[in-house]
Amino acid sequence: MPIDHKQKKAVLNVLKKMRPLMDVDAMKMGLLGWLEQFEFPAYPDNHSWSDCIKVFPTSEEERLITKGIRLRLAVKLFTTSNQYIISIMESLNPGSREVYIISVHVNWNTGEKRMQKLIEESYTGQFDDALRAKHSIWTQTFTASQLHDALNSCAASILGNELTGNTSENKSGEPINIPIQVRMKFPKQDD
Repeated sequence: MPIDHKQKKAVLNVLKKMRPLMDVDAMKMGLLGWLEQFEFPAYPDNHSWSDCIKVFPTSEEERLITKGIRLRLAVKLFTTSNQYIISIMESLNPGSREVYIISVHVNWNTGEKRMQKLIEESYTGQFDDALRAKHSIWTQTFTASQLHDALNSCAASILGNELTGNTSENKSGEPINIPIQVRMKFPKQDD
């Protein structure tokens, strides 16, 4: 007795739903491994890269949901000019399991944020500080084995956002010296 198209589709859907959600701990370890190539900066409240990563674990109820995207990991990175958020998300759609989304968001400048806050508070009575698409500078899908390459793409997008043209000819007045902490990192001596 041949199996019809509807039966094949039903079996495929059951198999897709059985695929697990993200292994958040393994993904965090991969993110930590990538972050450790950078010297840990002097965060005021955190003492290691692990402290900087926010984790949003999976729940039993989410295993039954078949729509929507959930944030799983987020890390804030600061430069002298901007604040960046690298976020790792997953789709709860059974057909998208084991394929994840990574994105980089850059902050609003202070004037833009203040203006948006005034507009939203006057119209709705509250301010929504959610990340917006216009603040995304990189988004891509990846699998667990591609995490390191996806993070390298995020770093390249951050560097691309930070680069500016030579503006020393356009500046007038005295430059402002910003004290930057310099840490020397020497390779370990081989015995």
